Amino acid sequence: MSGPEPGLGVDASEEARAGRSEMLRNNVPYIAIVLVVLLFTIVSGDRFLSVRNWTFIAQQTPVLLLLAYAQLIVVTTGSIDISVGSSLGFSMYMAVLGMVWLGPAGIVCGILAATLIGFVNGSIFSLLKISSFVTTLAMLIIVRALLNIISDGGSIYVTEQAATGTYVDSVAAPWLLALGRFPNILIFALVVTALMWVFYEKTLFGQQLKALGGSERVLSLFGVSVTWFKIQVFVAAGFMVGLASLISLGRSGAGTPRAGEQFELDAIAAVALGGTPLTGGHGSVLRTVVGALTLTVVANGLTIAGVDPSWSRVARGVLLIIAIAISLNRRRIGVVK
Repeated sequence: MSGPEPGLGVDASEEARAGRSEMLRNNVPYIAIVLVVLLFTIVSGDRFLSVRNWTFIAQQTPVLLLLAYAQLIVVTTGSIDISVGSSLGFSMYMAVLGMVWLGPAGIVCGILAATLIGFVNGSIFSLLKISSFVTTLAMLIIVRALLNIISDGGSIYVTEQAATGTYVDSVAAPWLLALGRFPNILIFALVVTALMWVFYEKTLFGQQLKALGGSERVLSLFGVSVTWFKIQVFVAAGFMVGLASLISLGRSGAGTPRAGEQFELDAIAAVALGGTPLTGGHGSVLRTVVGALTLTVVANGLTIAGVDPSWSRVARGVLLIIAIAISLNRRRIGVVK
């Protein structure tokens, strides 16, 4: 009676471990949100579970969620965009400034500004062959500096009623403030989520995103101009940042020089917590929703528990490390530097 072929048992064992690892990576977002909710339910009880608190969470999550979608589009290709926070702030200010100049239609200036930043990011990255990290780091600095120059350190406020006299540092846009309140802000985010799911999962562009993250060479073999496609990727991400700026402006009620600071880190964390590997190749819109919600719940739960806000950043940093450690597909990389 012959025994098993040499190496067959080892191969089967490795495949089983790989399967378990893949299952764990796919379910990390759901496990994380359940554990986080249970933890704060035990710690804070009724205050955490109250309708008022979850209404606040529903108002707070959409801006981060839309920024996470922008990051998801880029990360799926194996790149990264750390300029989304500065782009958000710049887009918010240009939107409200556009309304001062052109009336309600001027809000389009914000979306156009963010889309243009995406185009510049993609062009530098793709045409000049500068890494996405360095390109978007430089753009983070440049855009934030431009925002400070244009605003001269001042803010423009969104108000319910038009200001009287010569006061021009505000613009009346009650419809925008209404968009930033619950339930409108949640409905807006849900509509964008549905459209994003279709775009990411069902369109040719979405499939090409994953293909680019898997192998540029394979994508080029199908006749796709990789250089132009990379530009389109960052343009799409910029457009999503522009949409995020609308609800962020409605929620905050002002375009300020400091708007969007550190949001790029939260957007990356939300995508990583959603199980999307930073090496690219695949991702999930629904798991990104869970990742963004987890970050918001952690910040909210720690605040309710009376924890210093600085520790909230520490907690989210730890979550980011854990999420990346679990979601990283080490079979796709050699030496980590």
